[in-house]
Amino acid sequence: MTFKLSRIQFFLIMFIAQTGTVSLSFQTPFINVVGRDAWLIFIGVGIFHYVLLLLYEKNYKYFVLGPFGSWLYKGYWLLIIVSFISYIDYTLAVWAFPDTPQIVVISIMVGVSLYANLSRPETVINLSVILIPLIPIFYLLLLLAWPEFVWTNLFPIGEVDSSRLLKGILTSQFTFIGIELFLFFRKHVDIKQKIKGLPLLIYQMFWLVFFLSSVLFTLLYFSLEEIKMIPEPAMYILKSQTVTFVERIDLFFIYLWMMWSIITISLFAFTTMYVHQLHANGHKKRNTIIFHILLVLLPLFLHSKEHVAIIQKSLVYFHLFFAIVVPTVVILMNRRKKK
Repeated sequence: MTFKLSRIQFFLIMFIAQTGTVSLSFQTPFINVVGRDAWLIFIGVGIFHYVLLLLYEKNYKYFVLGPFGSWLYKGYWLLIIVSFISYIDYTLAVWAFPDTPQIVVISIMVGVSLYANLSRPETVINLSVILIPLIPIFYLLLLLAWPEFVWTNLFPIGEVDSSRLLKGILTSQFTFIGIELFLFFRKHVDIKQKIKGLPLLIYQMFWLVFFLSSVLFTLLYFSLEEIKMIPEPAMYILKSQTVTFVERIDLFFIYLWMMWSIITISLFAFTTMYVHQLHANGHKKRNTIIFHILLVLLPLFLHSKEHVAIIQKSLVYFHLFFAIVVPTVVILMNRRKKK
């Protein structure tokens, strides 16, 4: 599978993969752990995110996987996609499609991914462009709640102890999921376009502002006691707003988020099949169809929110392994071989 990426396409793939589904769900568990210090701690988390990107940029040429490593990553991404589909299905059942059978919702989501992945690589890559005008709309809708923000909710800070701090950092890793795609797609970026330096810093700032602002909006709108009972803070903020042109802007956003999530799933599926083709000969369409059949069937075994929550909690530990441990081992081994 051969394709070229512009710098903007590369960063857009990264941004959509990292924000996607978790943009709606990570705020509550993160704030519940660290309280009012959440916004300050996330700034520190953002610094670590940037350092990791810098290390990736410096060493991506040494990240070359064999068949066994590729299978490990394919299993990891399969777990991510199944978890995302299950969470999306549960959220849509609560907010938008309570009477629609699970198999129908899942089939529609996976069907979009299948169509995109059976087409040329550029189809999946350019799907992300659809979201460029929609992301600012999301922020404008949230800013409608500005008059109801309680600015004193951001203070006091500095009350979190070391145990809660570590738990908070661990919980914040949900926002890192997908960062490893940097190592797989960086070599496809046009060599004439620079990534290191200002372009990478600009991407980092977009990522940081996006997630940090969602934490700030949640803290400003809800008390800590209210946050404990609200799994999707952004949805509740939007539901409480009244505008003349849309009866319920939370429903407008849930469709936007669904589109966002489907594109994220398509990107992870594309990455999985791309890595598979690195060590497989032919049968691309057959393998793509089989993989998407699994994406329809496996989420059906997660029958409740509790099952989804268990899978999601495990994702953090898998992320640390596949985003930090495996790349470190592979890069160090390959650097040593080349010496």
